[in-house]
Amino acid sequence: MLTDLLQNIYKRIAQLGQAIQGLKNTLDELNQNIEQKVNNLNEKISEFSREINVTQTIYIDALKEIGEGIKNEFGKIRQGFALDSFEKMISSLEDFEKLASEVLTQDTVNLLLSEAIESVNKLKKNLREEEVSS
Repeated sequence: MLTDLLQNIYKRIAQLGQAIQGLKNTLDELNQNIEQKVNNLNEKISEFSREINVTQTIYIDALKEIGEGIKNEFGKIRQGFALDSFEKMISSLEDFEKLASEVLTQDTVNLLLSEAIESVNKLKKNLREEEVSS
């Protein structure tokens, strides 16, 4: 009876050892499965990151090309409407206005008018003298 009891205890311990070994194997498989899933996830994230970089570069290049095209078209429109000539003409007119405002001050105008009147009077005087001497 004691022998049977001891044999049952040994059987139970052996079964418990087998169950623990089975649990260990299952945990190892689970760890391996988790590791594989993590590796797959890392690979997918790396692929996604590379894809984002490629896509980002493509979009940036496309936007640059569009910007250059628009810039060129604006240049053509600017030439077509001769905006550069208008801007140059406006600049020249502004320069002329500044020069005229500097030159044609009230004192300068008065001086020019007085010289013109004086010249006209001298001419009249010279004409009268010529008429008298003739």
